[in-house]
Amino acid sequence: MVFCGHCQDDCPYVKDPDNGIICCGICGKVLDPNIYDDGPSFVKDSSGQSRLRGSIIKAIEDGCSISRERTEAKGRDEIWQIVHGLHVSGGDDIICTAHNFYKLALDNSFTKGRQTSHVAAACLYIACRRGEKPYLLIDFSDYLHISVYVLGAVFLQLCQVLLLGEHPIVQKLVDPSLFIHRFTERLLGKRNNAVSDTALCIVASMKRDWMQTGRKPSGLCGAALYIAALSHGYDYTKADIAAVVHVCEATLFKRLIEFESTDSGSLTIEDFLAKAYEETVPKCSAKYGEVLCEHKDKGAEHFSHGLCEECYDNFTELSGGLEGGADPPAFQQAEKHRQDAAKRSKETAVVEETLCELNSSDVEDNIMTPWKNFGGKSSTISSSQTANDFVAPDDAEVEGL
Repeated sequence: MVFCGHCQDDCPYVKDPDNGIICCGICGKVLDPNIYDDGPSFVKDSSGQSRLRGSIIKAIEDGCSISRERTEAKGRDEIWQIVHGLHVSGGDDIICTAHNFYKLALDNSFTKGRQTSHVAAACLYIACRRGEKPYLLIDFSDYLHISVYVLGAVFLQLCQVLLLGEHPIVQKLVDPSLFIHRFTERLLGKRNNAVSDTALCIVASMKRDWMQTGRKPSGLCGAALYIAALSHGYDYTKADIAAVVHVCEATLFKRLIEFESTDSGSLTIEDFLAKAYEETVPKCSAKYGEVLCEHKDKGAEHFSHGLCEECYDNFTELSGGLEGGADPPAFQQAEKHRQDAAKRSKETAVVEETLCELNSSDVEDNIMTPWKNFGGKSSTISSSQTANDFVAPDDAEVEGL
C-alpha cells in the first residue's frame, strides 16, 4: 500500500513489467518513476569499460546484512534517546512508527552523507505529525543543538524521497490547539486548566478570524498564552513567552497587534469568555448536492457546501466553520476604514450645512438691519424736534417771503 496524491488515500500499487515503474492500482498515476530490477545490469561508460547500472537499494539474499542490522539498531537508539529526552508520549508505538520511516529512508540510501541523529529526528517528526503530537520541528533542533533550517532541509528531502509531498502528513495544517497545554505547563511549571482553557478560547477566536492562515502555530500560541496569563493575574513579559514558544518578540508583537485589530480584540476578557462559550459551531445537517471535495471519486456522500462529512469536519476544526467564522482581518480593517471615512464625510456634510445656514442668516440680517434702523429712528423723532432743528436760510429773497 502506497499513498496516491490523486486518490488521496493509501492504495495498492502495481509494478509495470515493461518499464519497471510503480503506479497506483486504482487510478494509474505514476508514483515512483525509478526503474527497479531484481537482477544487476551492466552498461559501458565513456572509456568502454563495463560498470554496474543503478545501485543496490536492499540486500535480498540471506535477509539483512550485519551492517544493515547495525545501522537499523543505531537509528532505533537515536530515536529512543530523542523520545525520552523530549518526553514524547506514545511509548513503543511512536518509536516503532519512526523506526519504520527510518528503515524506508535506509532502503533509499538516504542515510548516506547525513548524520544518524538528523535522519532519526526527521523520521520521529513525521511520526509525530502523523499521530498529532504537540511537537514542532524547532523542538527537535533545540534538543540536538542544531539549526532548525538544517533539520528542516533534511525533513523536506526525506518527504520527497518517501513520496510524502502530497500526503496529509505534510499538507494538512498543524492545529495550534495541540500545543497550548504543553506550552502552559512549560511556562507555569505545572498544569493550569484555567489558563489553558482561556488560551484555547483565544486560539479558537483566532482561527475564526482567519489568523491561522499562512502563519506558524507557535506565534498564535504565544499570543494566546500571553493574553491568558495576564488575564489570570500572572505577570509574564513578552520575552518569557517568546522563550517558551520559540519565537522572537517581534513575531509575538505582530500576532498581538493582529488580534487587537479583530472584533474580539476590543472586548474585555469577561465579555470575550462569555461570547466564546455561547458561540458554538453547530453541526450542519445533511443537504443534497454534488460532492466537490477530494473524495468525489470515491463515492462519498454529500454533507454540506460541496463537502463530504470528513472534509467538512476538517474544515470546521481548522477554520471554525461557516456559521461561527468571521471575516478575514484585512476585510475587517478595510470595513473599519470605510465606516470611519463615511462617518467623517457625514460629519463634514453636517458642519458644512450648518455653516451655510449661519452664513445665509447673517446675510439676511445684514440686508434687513439698515431699513430697520432707519424705520426705528424716524418713528422716534417728534414734530417739535423737527421744528426746532429747522434753521431758516439766510437769504434776502427768502426773508422777503
